[in-house]
Amino acid sequence: MEKIGILGLGRVGRSLLNYLMGKNALILLYDENPEAFSHRSVKFAIDQGRARALECPAELSKADLLLKSPGIPNETRWIKDLDAAGVPMIDEIEYVWKELDKPKTIAVTGTNGKSTTTAWIAETLKAGGLKVFCGGNIAPGKPFSEALGAPDYDAYVIEISTFQLERCPEFKPDVGVLLNVTADHLNRHSIERYVDLKLSLFKNHGLGDVAVLNADDANTKEKLNETGGKHVLFSVKRTDVDAYLQDDALFLRGEKIIERGDLPLPGLFNAANALATIAAAGEMGISSDVISHGLQKFKGLMHRLQYLGELEGRKVYNNSMCTNPTAFYHSVHAFEEKSVIIAGGTEKGLNREIFIEGVKERAKFLVLFGQNAEKLAQTLADIHFSSCVTVTSLRAALQAALSHSEPGDRILFAPGFASFGNFRNFEERGHAFINAYRALIQQA
Repeated sequence: MEKIGILGLGRVGRSLLNYLMGKNALILLYDENPEAFSHRSVKFAIDQGRARALECPAELSKADLLLKSPGIPNETRWIKDLDAAGVPMIDEIEYVWKELDKPKTIAVTGTNGKSTTTAWIAETLKAGGLKVFCGGNIAPGKPFSEALGAPDYDAYVIEISTFQLERCPEFKPDVGVLLNVTADHLNRHSIERYVDLKLSLFKNHGLGDVAVLNADDANTKEKLNETGGKHVLFSVKRTDVDAYLQDDALFLRGEKIIERGDLPLPGLFNAANALATIAAAGEMGISSDVISHGLQKFKGLMHRLQYLGELEGRKVYNNSMCTNPTAFYHSVHAFEEKSVIIAGGTEKGLNREIFIEGVKERAKFLVLFGQNAEKLAQTLADIHFSSCVTVTSLRAALQAALSHSEPGDRILFAPGFASFGNFRNFEERGHAFINAYRALIQQA
């Protein structure tokens, strides 16, 4: 009987456990958090004798295969020990792709815009009549392993993070999409390593595979010659590429697809995401009119420039997914006018200069919340930006934004930093902001 270890019992680990329960395998479970074993599905597997909870990770050296959560750093001592012992250790993406017999796959990665573009591509392919699985790293969404045991799909559109790519030695998407590469996760990688990991999406590409690439991205352009497969370029600055922006319309190889004003999502960065979608859908054989329909049908994802409604005459947007300074800059520039902005969170070792530029260019007033609120306030004071205040809760942040705005203003929640410290993830942070908004609506 094959011994398969699952390292990490979050949503991906539990999904893999559910699938492996139907196979002739002994499942070894390990999570550094003991509470993970009390989850209903995990407890059921253990009680049924189908899975074994391990107290010591060294016991995983007995496994034939290890499926590792991307949230566990490779530098963790016990991970390094298992690697040294020669135990095969891969990511869920690699395992599922092989279990599904290497199906037609469109994989999306990048620093910013991954989830939006993944869902947008899936919506556009569905408009073309294809049966599409949409999942992977996308949140909210389904792990790739949710596709196991389900009826076959015509195409699998998945979001892939850098951490997942670390353990995908053979994975090869038919269409790989790299949106952009800016500094992020420098608490886990050097910038050079981060760029190389993003580009590793294409490391197994051959002549019949497609790489959709951002011609405006400096890090991508430097490595074009190292990227395998057929290159399909998109750009919001140039027109000598496959998919481009010209005269406020989006084109694919000279054919007009859609007016920019007809896109359902604001901002130049979303125009770039739409161009990537157009390029990928075009490579899948979707016609121009259907691509246009699919683009317009998509209404966006929760926590990504999500319009909540009006609060005392102010339009309120939730962009909790904005977890780094570059994403902050693009978020605040999604609108032409200045906004009253709520920002702040946990630092990840990133340069804050682009965050400061975004504040100077687009903040009518700034409310700072999170672990680095006081530090940001001091930095802004040093450059004589005084239109800001610090608070200790999201409810207080929204109330402060109300106090320092007028009817007709926009209140934009765009943290610009990670959620850790105050929240488990950007989703929990986004829901907390939505709840604060709803509480004030009821109070009004």
